[in-house]
Amino acid sequence: MQEKKQDKQRIMLLKKALEITLYIAGAGAFGVFLRWLQVMIAFDELGLVDPSAFNFLVPAFVIAAAIVFYRFLEKDKRLRRSVPEDFVGALRNDYRIFSIACWLAGFVLALGGLSLFGKAETSKLANLIRLMSLLAVLSGVSAPLLLELAHREERRPLPLCLLSLPPVALNAAWVVYLYRANSINSVLWSYVPELASIAVTMFAFARIAGFAFGSPKPDRARFDAMLGGSLCLMCLADDRYTGMQLMLLGMSLLLMLYNWAMVCNLREDGGEETETA
Repeated sequence: MQEKKQDKQRIMLLKKALEITLYIAGAGAFGVFLRWLQVMIAFDELGLVDPSAFNFLVPAFVIAAAIVFYRFLEKDKRLRRSVPEDFVGALRNDYRIFSIACWLAGFVLALGGLSLFGKAETSKLANLIRLMSLLAVLSGVSAPLLLELAHREERRPLPLCLLSLPPVALNAAWVVYLYRANSINSVLWSYVPELASIAVTMFAFARIAGFAFGSPKPDRARFDAMLGGSLCLMCLADDRYTGMQLMLLGMSLLLMLYNWAMVCNLREDGGEETETA
């Protein structure tokens, strides 16, 4: 009887994880469409921004997405479900296909870093781009490996902490790159959406690193992972290096998978459920 209850709970959480992942992907796809329309319609031939409804629709979309993702967290609070605060309890996932998906997402991120490295010579910020390329390759290995280590009972805090840092450093370097590349750019709409997306993604990976560092904030980690995953997809509508596009896609996939792991590890704090997912 207990096994049947556990199997039912596991299936319910898998459905919930799939539902939220589809919401993230759907929000990202809709964001790509809105951002693409904004780039096509709201910008003139000189790259300046004309008055357009899309200048209001894009931020409205981001706010709406944030509200939807926040409602997922509120629903779990009402049902007294929460993600465990220990590293293994929060991120463990024993499905082989999940592990394969993580490494594929990491491969996309690392491939983007390698592709970007070849473009460094043509940029005035060559050293910064090389640094981002290196951090992308490291992140493409460390982020999936961090999830793999959640399967092991014996683990040392120092390796976990070190493995959680490259994605945070990558996004921090990306923020610096955007600041320097647009230091004299007065058209905020040309880079602020990307800057906001990278900032949210940096916070998401930093929250996930909190599990390894012993200072977890599960709800914030889930929210930032959901929002960051959708915003990274939204930014694919902009024109940039192919390597950076792959990096955005890889980070989005990794955040979806991290969120998937956390949702699958939701536990009841006490009391009966009032609703099924």
